Amino acid sequence: MSRSDYDLGTVAAVATPPGFGGIGVIRLSGCDAAAIARKLLALGEGVILKPNQASLHQIMSTRTGQIIDQAIVTFFEAPHSFTGEDVVEISGHGSPVVLAELLREIFALGARAAEPGEFSLRAFLNGRMDLAQAEAIRDLIHAQTSYQAQLAARQLRGEVSGQLRPIKEQLVRLIVHFESAVEFIEDDLDALDIARFSAELASMEELLRRLAGSYRVGRVIRSGLRLALIGKPNVGKSSVFNSLLGRDRAIVTAIPGTTRDALSDVVAIRGIPVELVDTAGIRETEDLVERLGVERTRSAASEADLVIAVIDASAASVEKEIQFIEGIPIDLHVLNKCDLPFRMSAESLERLSRNGQPILRVSALTGVGIDDLRDAIYERITGGASPLSEGAIITSERHFAALESASTSLEHARRDLGAGLTEEVALTNLHEALRSLGVITGETLIADIINQIFATFCIGK
Repeated sequence: MSRSDYDLGTVAAVATPPGFGGIGVIRLSGCDAAAIARKLLALGEGVILKPNQASLHQIMSTRTGQIIDQAIVTFFEAPHSFTGEDVVEISGHGSPVVLAELLREIFALGARAAEPGEFSLRAFLNGRMDLAQAEAIRDLIHAQTSYQAQLAARQLRGEVSGQLRPIKEQLVRLIVHFESAVEFIEDDLDALDIARFSAELASMEELLRRLAGSYRVGRVIRSGLRLALIGKPNVGKSSVFNSLLGRDRAIVTAIPGTTRDALSDVVAIRGIPVELVDTAGIRETEDLVERLGVERTRSAASEADLVIAVIDASAASVEKEIQFIEGIPIDLHVLNKCDLPFRMSAESLERLSRNGQPILRVSALTGVGIDDLRDAIYERITGGASPLSEGAIITSERHFAALESASTSLEHARRDLGAGLTEEVALTNLHEALRSLGVITGETLIADIINQIFATFCIGK
């Protein structure tokens, strides 16, 4: 997609959240941004707006001559602005009525309403950022935890693009060499060339697959996951649920069957958003409502990304519940009520440990072991790694698919060379790999797809 595919007239929008606030910002971008802003100033169009300087002005209606607001006006001259165009920001009082009136004046002077994400789209089209960085802006705005915000900020600084750049440059060099070999028969590759180029392709492929492999954790950091707590009635699932949340959300009583339907809430565990699901206790019952709750428990366990089985460590017999959970993929076993005398048999413990999943002892009543449980959940999510200290992380399914496609193309090119096929055959896959990497940074995406991506942004960004 190029600038010629797009209407680059002057646009405007409110850049602050809707509602009442101390400050409301209207942003204009385009070649007429400064001229339109000057017409709104009570001092007249002769006012000089100095780049990168903020000045206090009375904002006047060009239709009625009445003062609308008193605001700080800041001018950013192209190309030294967020969008790469002339940008003016009018920071007035955060009244929806005042902001709406200002926009009406701006539109009457020739600007049009900005589409969702249009300011970021212009920054992309003007080379101020690539598409991966633009998407990071959206993720940063929508971040719910500090962990998500840190990751989005790193991607906004170009971490993913920076890792891809040397691979793309190396790939371009190979393509140029192969194109020359096709053009000039006398430069045909010998066995040593094939071995060297195959090694280069294998190295690039490994780097791309390693980057794509980070999506397993990156997807969870960006979108969160669903964790279900299952177990018999009265084992303390709701108490564990409340302890992880850090507040009383689920009703806790000594009456079996208190929780009859799945109850959910979201908590950040070491910065990763986790939807906790407290399920109905599993037991044989004639109560129709409770039976329906048990069925929903089974359904919640099958739909969850992680499943924790909660067991009463003070109970003498846990054979039936162990028998039940053996039919469900369990990620962690939690032995609750460790503040009471431990009565589980060695046989029961041995049976639980057969699948190799961790067994933790906690007391939801006293809080003992709850931090260890959070650590264990985090470790299950990340595989024991420290994502923010291990280089670029892929959080977008679109990026993941492009990396997988590029890796496969490099694999095919390497296989073709090894099979003795011509450079021309290998070139097809090399070009496809380069095209796939361009999908991430935006060089090879068509206009419709780019518009769909930016349509997910908020209007003022």
